[in-house]
Amino acid sequence: MCFAFAKANATFMQNYKQHTVEQGETIYTLTQKYKVTSEQLLELNPDLKAGLKYGQVLLIPAQNTVLTQRKIEKYKKHRVRRKETLYSLSKKYNITELDIKEANKQLYSNPLRKGDKIQIPIFKEVILSVQDLEPKKPVLDPTNLPDGKYLVKSSEGMYGIATKHHIKTKDLIKLNPDVKELRPGMILNVPKGVIIDVDPILIPSDTVSENEQLLMMEYTIPKKMGMYSLKKLSGINEDSLLSLNPHLKDGLKEGMKVTIPNPDYGKEVVMKSNLITTARLIDSLRNFKRQRIAVMLPISIHKTDGNANRDLLKSDRTMRIALDFYSGVKIAVDSANALGIPVDYDVFDTQKNLQTTKDILNGTDFADYNAVLGPLGSENVVETAKEIKRIGVPVISPLTNTKVELYRNLFQARPSGEVLKQQFKDFIVEYSKGKHVIIVTDNNNPKLRNEFTSILPNANVLVPDIEKNYIFSVNYIEKLQEDVENVVILAVDDDGFVTNAITNYSAKAGSHKITMFGLDNFEELDLPNSKLAQLNFVYPSMYKESQEDNLFVKKYYSTYSTTPNSYAVRGFDVTLDLILRQASSLDLYESVMRNGRTVMTENKFNYSKKSSSGYYNDAMYILQYQEDLSIKELDINNIVNKE
Repeated sequence: MCFAFAKANATFMQNYKQHTVEQGETIYTLTQKYKVTSEQLLELNPDLKAGLKYGQVLLIPAQNTVLTQRKIEKYKKHRVRRKETLYSLSKKYNITELDIKEANKQLYSNPLRKGDKIQIPIFKEVILSVQDLEPKKPVLDPTNLPDGKYLVKSSEGMYGIATKHHIKTKDLIKLNPDVKELRPGMILNVPKGVIIDVDPILIPSDTVSENEQLLMMEYTIPKKMGMYSLKKLSGINEDSLLSLNPHLKDGLKEGMKVTIPNPDYGKEVVMKSNLITTARLIDSLRNFKRQRIAVMLPISIHKTDGNANRDLLKSDRTMRIALDFYSGVKIAVDSANALGIPVDYDVFDTQKNLQTTKDILNGTDFADYNAVLGPLGSENVVETAKEIKRIGVPVISPLTNTKVELYRNLFQARPSGEVLKQQFKDFIVEYSKGKHVIIVTDNNNPKLRNEFTSILPNANVLVPDIEKNYIFSVNYIEKLQEDVENVVILAVDDDGFVTNAITNYSAKAGSHKITMFGLDNFEELDLPNSKLAQLNFVYPSMYKESQEDNLFVKKYYSTYSTTPNSYAVRGFDVTLDLILRQASSLDLYESVMRNGRTVMTENKFNYSKKSSSGYYNDAMYILQYQEDLSIKELDINNIVNKE
């Protein structure tokens, strides 16, 4: 504050105003709100180096288009009345509290009291435009730009503009070295003599065919909805919304009918014999606007002195998972920045506590974020999606299975067990055509038996002895055939049946061709990989372990001096997929409609949704043990094509 006052004595000083910090505000939100830099805030408020505090009063520089030469012309006497404060007097006389304190220096150490006689400075002001102090620059007419200049339109990014002019993004950046962030109306340097591509025209819904109208839907504006939330929901910018709905120029009103793209169009994905393409997001980057992500994790820093010791990590599994996940998040953000995608993130410690999560939600304005990653627990992530659904910010649940049908802004990044099982059954049906099928069942789980016998009605079913609930070795073997491939399906969840089936059938792998399918890799049973390889064992998985020469693994090792575990890889994959999807579209919602399946380091993502629900990831791996004990991914598309 003293530094700010010293600046006030300069011949030319910036106009400034005061701001009282509210719950949930950050330095970033203040820079965005007042269009200033963090350096400017720190210069006027040195105490910010110790952190932003609720109720703190800050000096905010006004827009730097005007400078004011301030000289005190005279002083006015004022007797303080009941309930008057420095703030109310500053507003009454259109000056700052600092101005009053400087004219009455006792107020730096003593409070203002009723009956005090103080001096109010009256300033003589001379307004000077910054343009008066800087050399004149030629002004370009945006409607008639010369060759080599381009006017940035709403929602345009560097990639899109570069593509229009048939150059690479890095070349466009070189032509405009001073441009840090694109804004509509900005004029860029572009190559001369280039015929740019024409933008596609958005056709109003009343002029399209009946089939094309499936792309659009009528939406009723709910209570308190703003344009920001409508843009998030529709996935298009404000200009496009206005072209579809001219009546929006008068503002949004509750109950108003608007036409927007149908967010559910084409998203009922059924994984049967459909061919699914893999999107390379890295090749379709077009949105280089700065992204801001909220990361909500149960780090529980309150349990530590700032450093989690080994004993604490051993005893607190949730903290260990959160820190591993976070280590992957950090490398994902670094990787995105290296690609030219600016990303900021804020970490919120949920402490594995629902009330703490609620406090964070109540004290934070999430409208400034592009997405929320986490929390990890299903209860906390559902609460988060519920609280911010009104503003349309997507919430990604990275590790746990949640009920996505609850909220439209909820993204379930982990494939559910039912999704894995259903797609695995679809794969088995295709694979087993023309082959000899044997289903191993368990009397304790007739439901699982029925699931497979219903989709494979011609299969040979091995039913255990009713009294002993046991299948004898001879029963396993007698069902095999030598002249065809035997497809053995383990429709059991009992460890004993799994072990016995693998032992008996692996003994016959030399004389019979056998391919065994299980709903799990049964890693906890510590089965010999050699036996699984003999049976060409096939199983579903949400991830596939990466190789040691993977670029992420190398980067992780060079950063942390250890190899990443599955949670660290998960943190990297979920975060980088989110960032790249947003950089390849206007936001995550549009990316889901534009881009299909993505494959990251160990995880796949293919977000689908049902009407009036959130999004679920239905991408998974079907893996098979090979003769050399390696594990190979099988592709259902190849199976379908062969058939």
